[in-house]
Amino acid sequence: MNVRRARSADLGGVAAIEASQAAAAGWSLRQFEAELEVESSVFLVAEEAGRLLGFAVARRHPPRLELLDIAVSSTRRGVGRALLEGLRAQAAGCARLTLEVSERNASALAFYRACGFRVVGRRPKFYNDGAGAVLMDLFR
Repeated sequence: MNVRRARSADLGGVAAIEASQAAAAGWSLRQFEAELEVESSVFLVAEEAGRLLGFAVARRHPPRLELLDIAVSSTRRGVGRALLEGLRAQAAGCARLTLEVSERNASALAFYRACGFRVVGRRPKFYNDGAGAVLMDLFR
């Protein structure tokens, strides 16, 4: 598996993975296109044998790198972990990786905890469905 920076040619596959995930952030193809132009963005994809397996989008706000979106085409293959490691490798000047996740997304919460993230706060009734946001950090 190879983790690398996203390119324009990847965006159709990225948007397809995003659309296939019920708990995804719901970004549009246009939003992904715009993200390629953001200077503070770290936009990575994971691929294997020319097949796109997942992506992660984060933004540098030193001293933190904020994870905005991550999705994989299939779970339990190490793709999510590889993407998080790729983000950490690109986190120059950032002491921590931060994220927010719906309190209702049990699989994501379990994944982030298994990767070493810890809960640092909550935002009650943050999402449109009334769910609270769980704020998590991973320190380098």
